[in-house]
Amino acid sequence: MMDKYIRIARVYPAVLGMLPTCILLAMCMGKWFPQYEALVGNLQWVLCLIGGTTLVSMTVGYLVSEVFKETSKWLFQYRMFKKDETEMPTTQMLLWQNELISPEYHNEIAAKVKETFGRKLPTRKEEEADPGLSKMRIAEIVIQIRQNCRGDEILRQYNIEFGFCRNYLGASVWSILFIISIGVANILYSWLPWWAIVVALVLQVLLMAGSYMLLETRGWAYAKYLFATFTGKNKKECRQRNKTK
Repeated sequence: MMDKYIRIARVYPAVLGMLPTCILLAMCMGKWFPQYEALVGNLQWVLCLIGGTTLVSMTVGYLVSEVFKETSKWLFQYRMFKKDETEMPTTQMLLWQNELISPEYHNEIAAKVKETFGRKLPTRKEEEADPGLSKMRIAEIVIQIRQNCRGDEILRQYNIEFGFCRNYLGASVWSILFIISIGVANILYSWLPWWAIVVALVLQVLLMAGSYMLLETRGWAYAKYLFATFTGKNKKECRQRNKTK
């Protein structure tokens, strides 16, 4: 059985990202094989298009999900957060200079890191002396924190949401390239009405823009919950809410 993360964060965005392209290709089938359209009738032809498009997009999505993942990493994630993860929200939250969390919460996380891993987060003075090295140390510690909190289901859901947004961006890039290619071919062969190509392209661009905006917000949501899980803060809040009921 396919892992939940692979299914939702990799295959689904690949399928959805390629769906407009597959629909356009399915519409072209009516021009390429007119005898089949005449044979089965318009209604059955539409049903065949829907079923065939779904199957093709699912197959394509599964096979090329890794390509889409790497595309989105290099074009979006690494530009936004750096390849070494030194600009990831999980790193940014633990920098003193950003003041994104209270000093008390920072000290609580630092104490938990020392207790769990025997390592120290950079102090304020160390960070001021060498910001680059401090970011690298924090990024390394965050990897250990993620491994430590690996079994938390809510945290995993946040990670799935981040992965979905990121991988959909990669799928969208390839889908837009394919739609443009279909448009160029349509100039020569007139397979499709132009409105269909324009609608597919505009829809893909809008969904891609929405996914890009969600990527950073999902990253910050994951970071906040990661440290709350690591320190046990979310469990304390749940116990307090249960007591007040």
